[in-house]
Amino acid sequence: MPFEITSPGLIYCGAGTFSRIVEEAPRLGTRAGIVTGGHSVKSRRVADLYEALRKRGVSVSISEPVTEEPTVERVDKLAAFLREERAEVVISIGGGSVIDAAKAAAMMATNDGPTEAYQLKRREITSPPISHIAVPTTAGTGSEATRVSVLTNNALAIKRSVSHVWMTPDVAILDPELTVSLPLELTTLTAMDAFSHAIESAVSRGANSYTRHIALAAIERLSDGLPKCHTNLRDLDARLACLMGSCFAGLAMQQGLGASHSLAPAVCIVGGIRHSEAITALLVHSIDLIERALPGTYDEVKRAMGCDNVAGRLTELCEAGGVSTDLSSYGLKPSDSDAVIAAMNRYGSHRRTNPVEVTDDWARELFERSVSGAPEG
Repeated sequence: MPFEITSPGLIYCGAGTFSRIVEEAPRLGTRAGIVTGGHSVKSRRVADLYEALRKRGVSVSISEPVTEEPTVERVDKLAAFLREERAEVVISIGGGSVIDAAKAAAMMATNDGPTEAYQLKRREITSPPISHIAVPTTAGTGSEATRVSVLTNNALAIKRSVSHVWMTPDVAILDPELTVSLPLELTTLTAMDAFSHAIESAVSRGANSYTRHIALAAIERLSDGLPKCHTNLRDLDARLACLMGSCFAGLAMQQGLGASHSLAPAVCIVGGIRHSEAITALLVHSIDLIERALPGTYDEVKRAMGCDNVAGRLTELCEAGGVSTDLSSYGLKPSDSDAVIAAMNRYGSHRRTNPVEVTDDWARELFERSVSGAPEG
């Protein structure tokens, strides 16, 4: 069956590759807009980049930082900034929220109308976005490798993606020096997000030979890197392994994910928690449920992780990183299940590519298990 693969045109990997921005940006445009998070916007690294680009003849503007998961309104404002500055290339430096916001804004800078219209599929993307160099500072979303931006729409109480093959960044830079300052908990939370993309891509009912194999490669990298990060947060090789695992997982998730991604947007809306917090708990409990219904589903994943119990191993990694796999620790309750199911039905993604179809009843059982502690068995 025919399928398509999207990926960045160039991916630079290794310590010090941040400097490649100065080579790549002039190739893509003479006017650059830098988009960062709250911690990076005033950093010496960004200040030095600003000066280095100016010396190469690139006019540079820096946007207001992206400090939370992006909304459609935030993307509209960021797109207006890029248009006003006549940016020809956007350079995003940050976590998944920063890169998702920049991807969507790069697209909206060249297409008419509000972002919401594209999120709700009332309008189609007709013009290619401005060029994009994506530089992740966390190893979690893999957004630097995908065509998707996940955006919150508070007015409609939904989280839904905007997606197009053109939205895939032109260049991705995986420099572990940008991730060594992440604390233990955030290192683990973001890695769980990457694990969710990789594991659910590997067992997706829509998986093809490419997505399955690169998902398993992602699992191997994450399984190697995260425990080493737990031992030494400044281990650059371990940090790079996690970055590569996250990027590979981003490349893998092109054929549908699974149950944790069906419910996570709804849990985030109802509980007001971060995507990675919701994903972590839901992933562990969904694996346990699916393995009970369809034994053998995770055999290849077990080999890639070097373990006999995927849910159990993920729980161990979370415990080592100070991360909860129980949604009740974030204030959610079993009585929230009706609101979560209602919100899920407004989003409705990845329900048929999960190994077990995510019906309302199945989703309710998953949510209720996820607010009651560790998986059984």
